[in-house]
Amino acid sequence: MTSVDHRLIQPPSRSSAFGTTIIVANVLFLSLVLFMHNGSPALIVVPLLLLLASGFAGSTQAFDFAFYISALTLTPFLFLPHWPFNLLIPVLLYLAVVLLMSRLRNEIVWLRAGRIDKNIVLLIIITAVISGMGLYVWYRSLNPDLSGHIAYIPSMPVWVFPFAGLGFSVFNAAMEEFVFRGIIMQSLDSAFGPGALSIIVQAWLFGALHYQQGLPNGLWGLGMVFIYGIMLGVIRRRSGGMLAPWVAHICADMVIFTILSAIVLGKQG
Repeated sequence: MTSVDHRLIQPPSRSSAFGTTIIVANVLFLSLVLFMHNGSPALIVVPLLLLLASGFAGSTQAFDFAFYISALTLTPFLFLPHWPFNLLIPVLLYLAVVLLMSRLRNEIVWLRAGRIDKNIVLLIIITAVISGMGLYVWYRSLNPDLSGHIAYIPSMPVWVFPFAGLGFSVFNAAMEEFVFRGIIMQSLDSAFGPGALSIIVQAWLFGALHYQQGLPNGLWGLGMVFIYGIMLGVIRRRSGGMLAPWVAHICADMVIFTILSAIVLGKQG
């Protein structure tokens, strides 16, 4: 596999030592919150203080990350706390602020399609195959309780399922890629540089997000999604954009929807 043409990627501005500290503090805070079963409204104080500190630090990247984490923490207490609103509303709030503030808008260097050549296509295929097989083995081996996930699938004719699956996969993959390979990975790049550490940390947060209510979930899910997040991070880095990891993510989400659909249709039959 060839390395990416770095002329395609404008690296984010590097954070100061104070800004990096704020970014790391937000990572630690988010890691804790994602493992908590019941959150408290008092939790919002921490990211708000970090947001305030990022303003004093004068670090655009730290402010960018802190604002998103604040929105993510606040959303469950003010809006619907369940999917997709728990992820969608923070993204919409983030976009609204970023688009209004030219300084933040000019710092978004990750929002580009990137390149897709034969090497990137091969990476996408390998990732799709491994993730699809992993999901199937996880489901067949552990027989997890997916009743909570099935509840999201409304009653509909059989012929609608493929279209619903595609719509879910495209939407969910875009939302999660926007957050983890977009907002979070850029902030980590500004703190640590565009190396392996930011890929690993964003993958850890991606896995932590799935620990309680994701699919797959639990400790096995955490490990699987962590590895998957690394694979998507590598695709993001090598392709220099968001299109390739988004396509790879769509493939995995379609496998998830297929598993859930099979359960639903089996019960109907």
